Amino acid sequence: MKNSIFFFFFLILINITTFSSVATTSKGIKIIEVKGQYIDLSILPYNGRNIVLNQLSDKKNPIIKTNITKNSLQYNLNNDKKNSFFKTKVKFNLLIPQNTNFKYLIKTTNSSISVDGINGKLSIDNSKGEVTIDKLIGDLDLLNSNKDIKLSNIVGDISVKSYFSQVTTKNTLGTLNIQTTHKKIKIKNAERIGNISTTNAPILAEFKSITPDAKIVTSNHNLTIKTPENHNFNFSIFGDLIHIKNEFLQLKIDNFLILGTSNGTIRIEKK
Repeated sequence: MKNSIFFFFFLILINITTFSSVATTSKGIKIIEVKGQYIDLSILPYNGRNIVLNQLSDKKNPIIKTNITKNSLQYNLNNDKKNSFFKTKVKFNLLIPQNTNFKYLIKTTNSSISVDGINGKLSIDNSKGEVTIDKLIGDLDLLNSNKDIKLSNIVGDISVKSYFSQVTTKNTLGTLNIQTTHKKIKIKNAERIGNISTTNAPILAEFKSITPDAKIVTSNHNLTIKTPENHNFNFSIFGDLIHIKNEFLQLKIDNFLILGTSNGTIRIEKK
């Protein structure tokens, strides 16, 4: 009888279930997947052993669906109210055991994503919602649109592709690549940059080193960069107005940073 009861609850855990709060053992889990619409998701570490997803708002209408397949934990948070004119985001927090390392696959629409203090490779595909990430140890692959992106204190390579998203980064260790349109890019204290580009908006970039053939390009606006005095690359510059605040020696190396704009001023300064 006891074995039958245990097996019944085990099936509830493994198969798709719906609760306002779900706890799942982290043992054997390598991938955490989240799919959702019109949600406000926070991912945070905590002192427990299980992976816990809490629905914090609209608890009378729980929408958490959970599935486990092999080493993957999958959440489906369907808040698509087709018959509702005003759609309110449902709030969730995903609590991750401290000092664990997972691969995260987040695919959401019309949602806001906040990540603070986790380890692991993070992939986010979102639209029409802010993305804020702080204290991440692991690579980041981010696709977003129409809302701001704020990244800080990240140890790992970063790739951002966005549309109409202002991108702000601070204190990044790894290679930083950013592509957006019609919005400002602001980079502060980056270890290394690759390709940075936007259109019809300014770029402010402060960094230490570059990847081979790195570039910082915008259009119809100003470009300002700050580099260390002892940087190990030369400049290849095209644009309408060029302003060099300090004198830079031409180095005998083939490592170039491409800078370019149209209808704007390029400024190069020492940190």
